[in-house]
Amino acid sequence: MDRQEFFSLIDKWMDGSASDTEIRSLMNYYHSFQSAADWDESQLGAKALLEAEMEQQLLLAIRSATPVATPVKRIPWLKIAAAVLLLLALGGGWWYRAGIRPPVHTMSSKLFVTKAGEHQKMQLPDGTTVWLSPASSLQYADTFFKGSREVVLTGEAFFEVANSPQQPFIIHSDKVATRVLGTSFNIQAFEAQPDVAVTVLTGKVAVAAGAATAVQVAPQQRAVFSKATGLITKEENVSTAELLNRREGILKYDRASLAEVTTQLGYYYNVTIEIAGNTSNCFYFGEFNTHGTLEKALQQLCLTLNATLEKNGTKYIIRKSGEC
Repeated sequence: MDRQEFFSLIDKWMDGSASDTEIRSLMNYYHSFQSAADWDESQLGAKALLEAEMEQQLLLAIRSATPVATPVKRIPWLKIAAAVLLLLALGGGWWYRAGIRPPVHTMSSKLFVTKAGEHQKMQLPDGTTVWLSPASSLQYADTFFKGSREVVLTGEAFFEVANSPQQPFIIHSDKVATRVLGTSFNIQAFEAQPDVAVTVLTGKVAVAAGAATAVQVAPQQRAVFSKATGLITKEENVSTAELLNRREGILKYDRASLAEVTTQLGYYYNVTIEIAGNTSNCFYFGEFNTHGTLEKALQQLCLTLNATLEKNGTKYIIRKSGEC
């Protein structure tokens, strides 16, 4: 069994379609690499990072099963219990609370997490510089740069990857793997996003996901992976100036729809923003400094569009009366 087959089995196990034989293969594979002395990290990736990826996926599945005010689908509690039991079997020592990101797995990997509205710039052991956007996380194994250079990203980050031809740099975000040697690019992979987008500023990357054909992405191009279809498409002539603004925390818009603006602010501040009223002809020209508060950004938006802002618990409502 290779790495891709392993994660395909995890998907089948989580959606309840895995057979007893497949579940046994999944557990046997995990335990075999956990105890293997000759694990080839250059081919299969860091063992600690593979474990971290598995834990992350399980935690996301458990979080999605948290009861909400208006249940849409009943989640079998046996499935949740199985996820918890497997987490315990992995020995990760992770605690879960609804709405709270998992804590650092101090035994085998490093995890960096940004809160809503927080930006963090860091340098990895190989010299790669990362600008981590708000409500995002970046994780890598303690063995990073010793056998391989692999990280797990949730949310958004801008990378300037240090050149190392013998050690490709691989970013795992949702089901997408982005492979680079030395380049600068942006990845958007928030959990709530319907797509994962990889936009290249300099150099070249290869974007792969599951059975989809890997896509080569050059400067001013963007690869977009659809979580719904499992397909990767490539966009040409993408403006990359916004990438440099985004890495500094500036969201700049030129005739953007209100839905686009509120969706991105929702990702950055990890909140729900609803729009009430007819805004189909409303467009926004301007920018937000996301180092500031969400309320300030929303008040700025409402002032521009002559709308009002309401707050209901943790949800924000932009109410528009009349035409734009």
